[in-house]
Formats: sequence, structure tokens, C-alpha cells
Amino acid sequence: MSLKTNFSFEVLYPAQSDIAKAQRDEVMSSLGTSLQTLFAADDSAAAVVVSDSHKGSDNKIVELVTTLQDPQIAAILKAFSDQHGVTVTALE
Repeated sequence: MSLKTNFSFEVLYPAQSDIAKAQRDEVMSSLGTSLQTLFAADDSAAAVVVSDSHKGSDNKIVELVTTLQDPQIAAILKAFSDQHGVTVTALE
């Protein structure tokens, strides 16, 4: 049996983002589905839950439960960040 680990991240657009508001809104509104699909490719039992941050619509909190190891998670999040221009920060 593989152990599952819980992770929490803040996903946000930097204040100086050059990405159009409509595109930022689209990425944030589909964040849960997008990340679920990415993580499920390597861990079919992965669960992603996205909630609003108190910091505004360009900030979301992501809760991840997965059997993936830190390097795998980091690679997925980095690729997502690079593709969409978001910043991903681990929370305690």
C-alpha cells in the first residue's frame, strides 16, 4: 500500500502579471480540473481541492492528496506554473 501525503499550496498571479484578466480568470476557474488531470496522469487516486483565498480572485488555495513524491509534485507544479504564469507557494 502506498502512503498518501497531504500538501497545501497557494497559487497566484503576481501583481505585475502581463496576462490578461480574462485569461487569469479562466485559469483560476478551471484550476481544480486542470491540476486533477495533471496529477491523475501519474497517480489515479490523487485528489485536488481548490478553494478561494482571502487575497482575491487571482489567489487560490490548493489541497492535494497524493502518493507522488516531492520531486514528481514539484515537476508537475513547475510545468503548470511555467505554462500559465502563476506562482505556486507551499503552505504549512
